[in-house]
Amino acid sequence: MRLVVDSNVVFTIIIAGNKSKAFRIIKDYNLTLYFPEDGLLEFKKHKDKLKKYSKEFELKSFLAFSLIHVIPSEIYEDKIPEAYNIAKQFDEKDSPFIALALKLNIPIWTNDKKLIEYGLKTNKYLALDSESLDDLLKGTGIDEIKQKLEKKYLQA
Repeated sequence: MRLVVDSNVVFTIIIAGNKSKAFRIIKDYNLTLYFPEDGLLEFKKHKDKLKKYSKEFELKSFLAFSLIHVIPSEIYEDKIPEAYNIAKQFDEKDSPFIALALKLNIPIWTNDKKLIEYGLKTNKYLALDSESLDDLLKGTGIDEIKQKLEKKYLQA
C-alpha cells in the first residue's frame, strides 16, 4: 500500500523507534511511504525538541527516514495551490502533504485530528490515523474505516 506519511508519524518513530506503533505497522505490512521534501523544514524546525525526547536521536532519525521516500517538491508543486486552499482552512503547514497526496492520488497517514477531520468533511483527500490504517491493513473495508473515523473525529 502506498501512503503519504505526515511528520507526526515520522516524529513518533524518531522518539519511540522500533517500539512505536508506526514502526510495527511499517514492519508488519508492505508499505511504500512518501514524504514531501518541504516536510524536511518541519523536521529541521523541531530537531532540537526531538533530540530532547529521543534517546539515540541520530540512529532513530536514520531509521525513520530509511523507511520513507522523500519526494522532491518539483513533483507535486503543481498541486500546491489547490492543497494550500484546502489546508488554509485548518493549517497551511499541511499543504505539502496534501499536495503530494493529491498528486499521487493516495491517502495520508497522520495522527493530526484537523487533517483527518477536514478530509472526512470534504472528501478532497483521505487521511487515516494509525489505528484506522492498522485496521485497513488487517482487512477491514474502507467504508467501515471511514465510518469509524467519522464517529471518532466528527461525532466526538
